[in-house]
Amino acid sequence: MNSQGNSASSTSRSGRKEKQPSHTWTPVEDVALVEALTELCVSGNWKADNGFKSGYLTQLENIIGQKLPNCGLKADPHIVSRVKTLKKQTLAISDMISNSSGFSWDHENKMIVCEKQVFDDWVKVHRDAKGLRLKPFIHYDSLVEAFGRDRANGLGAEGPAEVAEDLNNDNDFLDLEGDGLPENVVPTPTTRTPTSAPNPTRTRKRARDAYSQCLGDMASTIRSFVEVTKTHLETMKEVLLSDQTTSEKRGKLVEELMKIEGLGDYDVLEAAAAIIGDDSKIELFFSLPDNLKRQWIYKLLNH
Repeated sequence: MNSQGNSASSTSRSGRKEKQPSHTWTPVEDVALVEALTELCVSGNWKADNGFKSGYLTQLENIIGQKLPNCGLKADPHIVSRVKTLKKQTLAISDMISNSSGFSWDHENKMIVCEKQVFDDWVKVHRDAKGLRLKPFIHYDSLVEAFGRDRANGLGAEGPAEVAEDLNNDNDFLDLEGDGLPENVVPTPTTRTPTSAPNPTRTRKRARDAYSQCLGDMASTIRSFVEVTKTHLETMKEVLLSDQTTSEKRGKLVEELMKIEGLGDYDVLEAAAAIIGDDSKIELFFSLPDNLKRQWIYKLLNH
């Protein structure tokens, strides 16, 4: 799942809209947002059959603020923009998995897998899927629970009754924050058959599963961060140790040059000046046996 820049417009005194600075979401901020969405689903107070209830963006802002103090993320423009982006990507992935052949979901790497030509043909009609081929989307399972499992079915096993219930809910789905239906879809009146109320036990189980998945995603992100940090620290350690060793050799250079038979004081100074500024020459000098050191220095001085 990649970071996304968000921007918004404010109205100036002249009446023109001024674009506010964009925000690039970090992996840690994405984890906090997904956790917050999951908490709203688990609480049962903010998730309805037709989407999230009005005011949920402010609630997300409060939860994220508690997890990441001083992050500065606001319901508008930051969170509303990121939620819309994640929802479009989540539903685009679910559509590829459930509605078309040639696509598969890599459960281990959390990405869509397909032939490039198949994907290119699909994107010509489904623009929201652009860039999602072979792109890790680690929070997919958690976001499916938040944005509507009925649109992402095909990964889980549900019985006929549950499928019928999901399809009925899908007919009434309305995003209260305005994401709505695709532009090329015109809603038509439908005749609804009364259905039984959702099973509370199944709802609670889904919420628990979503929360567990979110914790797993967070652990995976933290583990990746720790591994990258460890690699960088090891590299820095090697560089520092190498610099320290070279510095020690540089300090002994004149002393070692004075040991070479036949070199006068001027020759020592001239050889030192030719070597001391080049780490590779310093390493070469100290790696040579004494007889080759003398030959190399004489060649360096053109003797």
